[in-house]
Amino acid sequence: MTKIQRVAKPLVKSVSAKALPKEVQNLAKAKNAQVTKNADGSVTRRRTTAKTSKELTTSTGKLAESTLEFKKTATTKRGTQSESTFTAKTDMLGRASTKANRETVNARGDTSTFGRSADVFGVQKQTTEKNTTRERGNTIVTSTRNTSKDSAGNAARSSDVTQVTETGKTVVTTNDKRATGTNLETRSSTTYENGKFTLSDGADWQKTNSFDKSYLKETEVDASGVLKKADKFSSVFGKVFKALGLEGEWEKSLSSDLMKTTTLVQGDHGSVTTQVGVSGNQRFAINGDGVQASFDRTARAGVSAKSHGEVEGRYGTASYDASAQAEAIATVDAQGKIDSNGLDAVVNARVAVSVEAEITARAQSQSVTFMGTQLNAAVEGHVKVAAEASAEVTGRVSVTRNPPRAIAQGTAGASAVAKAEADLKLSAGPFSVVGNAYASAGAEARASGVIGYEDGKFKIGGSVGAALGLGAGAGVTVEVDVAQIGQMAKNAADVNGDGKLGLDDAGAAVTKSARRVASWFGF
Repeated sequence: MTKIQRVAKPLVKSVSAKALPKEVQNLAKAKNAQVTKNADGSVTRRRTTAKTSKELTTSTGKLAESTLEFKKTATTKRGTQSESTFTAKTDMLGRASTKANRETVNARGDTSTFGRSADVFGVQKQTTEKNTTRERGNTIVTSTRNTSKDSAGNAARSSDVTQVTETGKTVVTTNDKRATGTNLETRSSTTYENGKFTLSDGADWQKTNSFDKSYLKETEVDASGVLKKADKFSSVFGKVFKALGLEGEWEKSLSSDLMKTTTLVQGDHGSVTTQVGVSGNQRFAINGDGVQASFDRTARAGVSAKSHGEVEGRYGTASYDASAQAEAIATVDAQGKIDSNGLDAVVNARVAVSVEAEITARAQSQSVTFMGTQLNAAVEGHVKVAAEASAEVTGRVSVTRNPPRAIAQGTAGASAVAKAEADLKLSAGPFSVVGNAYASAGAEARASGVIGYEDGKFKIGGSVGAALGLGAGAGVTVEVDVAQIGQMAKNAADVNGDGKLGLDDAGAAVTKSARRVASWFGF
């Protein structure tokens, strides 16, 4: 089994060879390793024995970036299998990050994963995951447990435990899911493409507290006697409908006049409108096969406002766009049918209230010529806030011959979510910086239940759960147009303006400087 050493705090410039695990250092120096040069320029070194396989791949980029990837698989005498990986990366700015991971599977089928990482910001993180299955008498318990902890003070735990107990013709299944704590995920990248260098960094922080518990009891039942009676009834049911010759269909939609849109304010720079009313339709049909019906309604009440403006002055232009809206919606829909096979009906209802506002503003300076290149400065910002609360209920009743079913089930849930986000972009010539941030909060509650006969079993069960979450994040992207800077440098060096760089430009520069000195002394 590979021993993964404790990951030290990442170095600013690069990953030192001494910071690498011993096995990585040994394979990098091994004279009997199989060496392969890959098409992408990377180099892979391998060593394989009857019980162990090791592989090390290294690559370097055009700037300071480099990647090292180590992988080892091994099998012990007791049948335990393990796979270990170690990755060390250095980006174009020389910032280092490392990640180590070890996964083992024992003879009983249990798995465990252990990982350590250190990002370019110096945040160290440790994660574990364990999966076990245990059989005790007539009960089987399967569990998954996860933990994470970092050097910034964040820690999180989660578990998922399922227990199945079989007694005669009855099977009882319970499940318990829980998650709590805080987690920090960071991201960073550097790229150079099409003459532009881009640096992007960010972080997302989440706080979670949730649980979900469910219970289901299934008992095998011989329903052949009931089905025989249902078959006799259904044949009579079908004959009656056909004998009566009932046939017809009715469908109606609510008038569009019931949904009214009113403009309260209308001007050159904005407007305010409202929308209030109901919409929907219904359908009812009867024929030799049975009866089908559907119904839906939507009630809506809302107000929205929009505003915009632009101004142009001596030094540049500025503009903005703003909007805000508040809306309440209630919907209900139902559909069902009854025929010779039985009854199937579904009803859904939902109520939601939402509020949203956002504004975008921008400003840009007049272009100026600098070193033979047109340049300008600009700023653009965007802010958005939104909140929504909703509740919904779903119910279903189904009694059918084929497949044999007599079941009622339903779900109910409610949630509330709020989020605010903003971003700002600054640019000046070949340089641009984009920053963004967000914050969110949410709560959710849910419940469901089922009772009846299905798949040859009588079922009764339900579940309940709730979740509370908070989130925050930020990021920044810096872009440098290296090609434009190069063109500006070329234009600055091309003193005589012939579009070429040569010794004559140096002579022209000397002459130009001499004239300036002479003018200072009044000659």
